[in-house]
Amino acid sequence: MVSVPTTATPGDYVGGIVTSLDSSADQGISVDRRLGIRIGLRVSGALAPSLAIENPQVTWGGTWSLGTGAATLSYTLHNTGNTTMGAQQSATIAGPFGWFPTDAGDVAPEVQILPGETRDVQITVPGVAGMLALIGSATITPIVVDASGSTTGLTPVTTQAIGFAVPWLLLIIAMIAIALVAAALWWRRRAGAVRRRREDERVARAVADALASAQPAPAPDDTAGDVVVGATPSTTTLRTVSDERA
Repeated sequence: MVSVPTTATPGDYVGGIVTSLDSSADQGISVDRRLGIRIGLRVSGALAPSLAIENPQVTWGGTWSLGTGAATLSYTLHNTGNTTMGAQQSATIAGPFGWFPTDAGDVAPEVQILPGETRDVQITVPGVAGMLALIGSATITPIVVDASGSTTGLTPVTTQAIGFAVPWLLLIIAMIAIALVAAALWWRRRAGAVRRRREDERVARAVADALASAQPAPAPDDTAGDVVVGATPSTTTLRTVSDERA
């Protein structure tokens, strides 16, 4: 017979009954056989089933991989009501803004979460690409288990968590590749500038040489000779005319 205290609040309780059987054996040895029996009780009254999801987190294990890794969504189920609860679970992992969602598939249900009890849950989804950030979403359908063992589903509860998913190895390789391409472009541009400068210098020298060879030599100064030549014929002509008159 089980006596329920008058101060007990409505809800589900668990306990156990231990039976003991003593027996004597030879040589003065006494054997005590005990058997434990689990029992569940429900105190009648107003029932308030409630299941909360606490501490949701999402982690990614592909930090040093080449782009993919296992994502793990973890959270804690807390029975905040006064009845024994179960939980049907489903989960998805997606990238920023819900891109490329991946379903976790069949998730094992949680059963018989006692009032006030917490249950840690981890759901792993393999082959998730590192998209810098991941959004883990879980939908929990609380299930009330009554004294006869039948179940009743309640309104689903949802939760979300955001975690980083940076593929550092792939990012480092990409940065090295970008740096090499940038260095190659810089070297090519620098080599082209050197070639253009040398070509401009060669063309400038060729133009200067051509101008120097095409310029005529300066003419001699004949100003004094013209005066003498111009004066001499005039004088000679006058003298010739004078001689003929004489």
